[in-house]
Amino acid sequence: MKKYILPLSLLVAVSGNAMAQNEYDALRYSQTYIQGTARSAAMGGAFGALGGDISCMAINPAGVGVYREGDACVSLELIANNSKVTPTSYSGKESKYSMKLPSAGFVAAHGTGATSGFSGWAFGVGFNRLNDFTLREEYDYKNKTNSMLDAWTDRSQGIYYTKLDPFNTALGWESQLIDIPSVGEYDEFDKFYVNCHNKDWDGVNSGYGQRQKYLVDQKGGINCWDFTFAGSFSEQLYFGASLGIQTLNYKTTNKFKEDDVDDIVAYENYDFTEYNKTYGSGVNVKFGVIYKPIQYVRLGAAIHTPTVMNITEKYYTTLFALFDEGTFDDGHTTSDVRSEDYEGISNNNEYTYRLVTPFKSVLSAAFVYPGFGLLSFDYESVNYANNKLRHGDDDDYDFEVENEGIKEKFQKTQNFRVGAEGLVGPISIRAGYALYGNPCQFVSGKKQRQILSAGVGLRLNEHSYLDITGTYHIYQTGSYIYESANANHSMIINHDNRYFHVMATIGYKF
Repeated sequence: MKKYILPLSLLVAVSGNAMAQNEYDALRYSQTYIQGTARSAAMGGAFGALGGDISCMAINPAGVGVYREGDACVSLELIANNSKVTPTSYSGKESKYSMKLPSAGFVAAHGTGATSGFSGWAFGVGFNRLNDFTLREEYDYKNKTNSMLDAWTDRSQGIYYTKLDPFNTALGWESQLIDIPSVGEYDEFDKFYVNCHNKDWDGVNSGYGQRQKYLVDQKGGINCWDFTFAGSFSEQLYFGASLGIQTLNYKTTNKFKEDDVDDIVAYENYDFTEYNKTYGSGVNVKFGVIYKPIQYVRLGAAIHTPTVMNITEKYYTTLFALFDEGTFDDGHTTSDVRSEDYEGISNNNEYTYRLVTPFKSVLSAAFVYPGFGLLSFDYESVNYANNKLRHGDDDDYDFEVENEGIKEKFQKTQNFRVGAEGLVGPISIRAGYALYGNPCQFVSGKKQRQILSAGVGLRLNEHSYLDITGTYHIYQTGSYIYESANANHSMIINHDNRYFHVMATIGYKF
């Protein structure tokens, strides 16, 4: 066993700039599912060719040019998240509830009354929530094949102990959950590692069967403020542009525990926890047009430039290990493994970098019959393989490995939205459906996100309106609890997620 322990603070100091940023962060911060107003949400978000709604600023800014009167509104939303772990051999199910502000804004509009030439203009400021990270997932499993310590051991091979990753494997080394199986005097040049589960740990006949628990608790989201100007010609061609100021806030706590319930190895249990806080902001521009070739038909097209985001991430980890007392049958005492329990914490890592998201294009069509209702369609295309990570102002790390991973792991998605609205006197009845494609290559299971929606709208008086909507989100996520180059030492689980949103929008037209 090792005879010398380097202080963890020095391990961190000599490790270099250890970063947690990777291709999965790029995907998370570039995916958007606009929530918008209760009216647009009820119609699946298919508003690219319709306009006349605050949410169109985030889809097709030309829709602001449809306005002929002012509009101000605000929305509130209650989210209920239910997550179930699959396969069923894992035990896990969690729910979380939260209240959000999905949209707010106003539009000032002016019509010239002209039937030809320039016929009107409008200016709007809108706030829209583009993605919500609210999530709570848990699993409980008796693992008879591997341990997170195996993944840490694999990751350590060939690396001198002062160079181990200070956020995971260095903690494992400090605690002696992973070690070098030397007998007698420690050879400081030895770079071969084992762990408590390896059968060649000083002759101890160890194995697997430990109970694993994993809990993810995350919150935050992506929001965008759009400043939009739009106009129209001959009440037939509408055009618009938006300057988008996008903000990001993401906070997650991941807790992992292994408990030796059957007294297989030299530890009783250990807890490893990751803490991550990420925030940032960025800018994009959106351009769009809507054209009415005939009275009842509207065609729309929009393009969103990449969002260039400056992101700051703060990250640290903790490890607590409780070891057995006593002597093994072969005479190997646990004091040879660790004489006392261990509690360690990494240094705080703060790193600033840039993310450039992909272009997004939207094609739309709508069929509007005044006084009766409408039917609307959106097609959206985003290539997530075009995400790019860039270094910050105070660093020159090139993200070459991560950007190659983005190209290899992600792909172009085709997203579809459809919505319908029928009018019955002062009441509007709405329904919609949205399908967002799988951004990941070579991933089993259904990773598409489906959103089913329905709602009603009521015109309260000449100026005021109230819309109420329910949306049901269905999607599956897969995540590595721990990952190794050796697939037999990796643990991945799938989560069937069900989100139910109840949204209300109250507005005033002037």
